[in-house]
Amino acid sequence: MLFRSLRSFLQSHTPFFLMMILCIMISSLLMLFGYGLYQDYMLEQKSFDKSSKRFSMNNIALSDDYERDGFFLDPELVVTKAELDACIAKIPEHYLGDNSYFIFYAFAPYATYRLSSLYDLCCSFFHIKDGKYLPVEEIFNNGMEHPGAEGRMFTDEEYSTNAHLVILGDGDPTPLGAQVTLFEDQKYTVIARGGIRPEVPYGCLPPDTILDDISYEAEKPLSYEQYTELKNAFSSIEDRVSFFRYIPFYDEDYWMYNSAMLASLLIAVVAAFNLVVLYHYVLVRRQKSLAIFQLCGCTKGRAIRLYVAESLMLTVPCYCLSAVLYHFVLLKPFTRIFPYIDTAYSWRLYATGFGIFVTVCTIAIWILSARIVSKHSIVERKGGVV
Repeated sequence: MLFRSLRSFLQSHTPFFLMMILCIMISSLLMLFGYGLYQDYMLEQKSFDKSSKRFSMNNIALSDDYERDGFFLDPELVVTKAELDACIAKIPEHYLGDNSYFIFYAFAPYATYRLSSLYDLCCSFFHIKDGKYLPVEEIFNNGMEHPGAEGRMFTDEEYSTNAHLVILGDGDPTPLGAQVTLFEDQKYTVIARGGIRPEVPYGCLPPDTILDDISYEAEKPLSYEQYTELKNAFSSIEDRVSFFRYIPFYDEDYWMYNSAMLASLLIAVVAAFNLVVLYHYVLVRRQKSLAIFQLCGCTKGRAIRLYVAESLMLTVPCYCLSAVLYHFVLLKPFTRIFPYIDTAYSWRLYATGFGIFVTVCTIAIWILSARIVSKHSIVERKGGVV
């Protein structure tokens, strides 16, 4: 009966059927856009915790006893660069690019046995673009602010081709152009001084280089879903590293999310009102059909459930289609205008919006259907009084 009623609705009232679909989709899109716009506005206005842009981990191999037999790292708990490369390869491509980068601190491959000098420690700062590892200008510029800093940064070509060049700490007396030996077997030409540890192109480091810690610096604050997605990429080493906890960009301002949800609820109520106005006209025009249903044994309660189910058959797929359209087609151009709008969305948010929108619309249609069905008798409907 449900599909027969829906088909009758489509055939007899095609313009209103299409208008309902359009109304549901536009309302869904407005609700989703309104939520994201509110979040973008709040992030533009407040100084959020910069740590919310960072995904970090460090090794757990460090020994508490640095003097014990000359060891300070547990060889069974170390993570090597080769293992890290495999994890980085699993990071979705949309996390990589010019405005996000990695910070990698490392020990020499033999560091599980001894730590003889500063040159057994190293670091790399890089972002990945089109499969190439490239230097981070922001990090270099920050290093050049140190007293005594001088020199130039790596070029993209030097970095991507793993040229043996190094940027030393600002307190290192080695002159520019000289060569230093890192990890005891590789010579690197000094091109600058301005950091804390020696910095070399990431690709220069041996595969058995040992991880100290690594951070991913995102362009924007990370949602919990994004944090989890990044964490999953490093699942193969999670028993040998310690992940820093997720820091939400809204910190303790849960009111911001509650307010945004309230705004979404209000939009859903307005959308439901528009839908009810349209559906009211349709139900009034379908009084004779309702009379036929009732003559065939359809009770008032069943008729109400029929119309509610009919509205759900339209609302549910239309919302889902709108959410897919919004996320995969509209969100990207919106982000160019509202830079933080995409940080608001997750599949949990879409599911919450679905629950709000469908629940409000269902309640509204239920009330309307009950009112229409209970208002007149079968005789009045059959005789065309209504």
